[in-house]
Amino acid sequence: MPLDGLTIHVLVNELKPLLKNGRVLKIYQPEEATITMQLRVPGTTYTLLISADPVYPRLHLVEDQLPNPQTPPSFCMLLRKYLEPSRLLSIEQRGFDRVVRLRFEALDELGRPAELSLIFEVMSRQSNLYLVDAKDVIIDALKRSPGRDILPGRAYQAPPDQGKLEPTALEAGAFLDELRLLPVQTKVWRWLADSFQGLSTTAAQEVLHRAGLPPEATRGELAEADWYLVQQAWQNLLEEIASGGTPRYYPALDDFTAYTLSGQAGEPYPSVNSLVAQVLMERQRTKELTEAKGTLRRRVAQHLKRLSKKEAIHQLALQQAERAALLRHQGELLTAYFHLIPPGAEKVQVPDYLQGGQLVTIELDPRLSPSANVQRIFKRYHKAKASQKHSEELLAGVLEEKQYLESVLLQIEQADSLAILQDTEGELRRLGYLEAKTAKAKTRPAPSGPDRYVSPDGFTVLVGRNNQQNDELTFKLASPNHLWLHARGTPGSHVAILAEGAIPEETLRFAAQLAAYYSAQRRSPKAEVDYTLRKYVRKPKGAKPGFVHYERAKTIVVDPTKFTPPPKH
Repeated sequence: MPLDGLTIHVLVNELKPLLKNGRVLKIYQPEEATITMQLRVPGTTYTLLISADPVYPRLHLVEDQLPNPQTPPSFCMLLRKYLEPSRLLSIEQRGFDRVVRLRFEALDELGRPAELSLIFEVMSRQSNLYLVDAKDVIIDALKRSPGRDILPGRAYQAPPDQGKLEPTALEAGAFLDELRLLPVQTKVWRWLADSFQGLSTTAAQEVLHRAGLPPEATRGELAEADWYLVQQAWQNLLEEIASGGTPRYYPALDDFTAYTLSGQAGEPYPSVNSLVAQVLMERQRTKELTEAKGTLRRRVAQHLKRLSKKEAIHQLALQQAERAALLRHQGELLTAYFHLIPPGAEKVQVPDYLQGGQLVTIELDPRLSPSANVQRIFKRYHKAKASQKHSEELLAGVLEEKQYLESVLLQIEQADSLAILQDTEGELRRLGYLEAKTAKAKTRPAPSGPDRYVSPDGFTVLVGRNNQQNDELTFKLASPNHLWLHARGTPGSHVAILAEGAIPEETLRFAAQLAAYYSAQRRSPKAEVDYTLRKYVRKPKGAKPGFVHYERAKTIVVDPTKFTPPPKH
């Protein structure tokens, strides 16, 4: 559920005492539709995130600063110009609507105090962030729109309230009158959602649940006593919001609210801020991960399609080159029975010593002499032989490249973080599978390292999640006498147990489960995993990232379908 007005109401009330009078230290724009603002209050520094993302718009505090572009976007530079430094005077919600205003005391060009506001509209795809002056003239907006008159120098126009009332605007008697006079076919929850600010479908139907009525009940289905139940339930919901709400996440619904949902088991959170931050940040991360996977998957699939066409061409060439042995045999027969070849003949029959002297027919070129026909046959043989060798080499290269890209495709599918995908994307760019990146890159942490687990016996087990991590794990982090594992005969992660000597059976099986789980055998109940000492693993000269040869391996069979990796360390 996107942030509704009730949830924003509680959230704003939580943020007010924390951030009021906070000094703006630094403003960043880590993503196209997201800004973060560092606010210093006595004793601590908070980072406020405001995102006008079209799918998950949100406002909340974050503990860690997000990665930022090397060059700040223009909107970020504008905010820095006007709001660094400044002081946050207040955070206000327009009624119960999904519009939040942050008022700042800043300095104008002459160094005089001036009030500026950041206005955040939570409107799904139309979500936006405006910087306005004291007269509500737009200085700039995150998303300009000439068609909607959202441009610098224009007056800010708040979204129309559609005639909706604030939830607290009606006294009990007026509420009952409005309900009583509704057309009989009107659904009560629809009336609530259409009449009052801040009510989502979930909140409006919750009123019916609390009244003990069906959520789709119409006015005509309500008895007079039910009117009072609805009014009491409505009042109960507003009192819950006024008292700070009851933030909960509901796993069965994969949804969250700032108020209790009747009849649903919810996980409590200490605050709406922490609830919104965790749930929506995770959803945003999942969305970005899915989009990044889709982009890389499509590009790799294009190259695999190209290689499949090449493979088919080389296979056809090999089939044609298989005639080389026949041509050689025909040439030998013509040489042996040269005296039987009449000049100008289109074909000749000669005994085949490989078939017990049975006569075979060999096609000739009547324009050529007998000796020239023999030379012609052998010339065709040598050409077919050379073509066969060339096609075999090309086919081997194509199959090796396909194997590499299929392993990359598996890594993309199994990636559970953007860092892993960014490493893979960089690798594909270096190898020429993706064009060189011209966009301004984000400053991001050093390349991701292998996943780290602890076995039931307390041993450290490393798992490479992409080719870069696999090479680092195998040739930098693991010692020669550490045990190394890999799913047998299939793309998968390199795994190493960072211990020498005898390895307990339970640890070996645990590491093998990880190797099978992070491989193409994840869904196989009988996955074979090879293991050997790291010193018996080598990378062939010129091999692509992640590709190795190993020897002296033993094999263990595990069932990854019943295995779930434990938390990483």
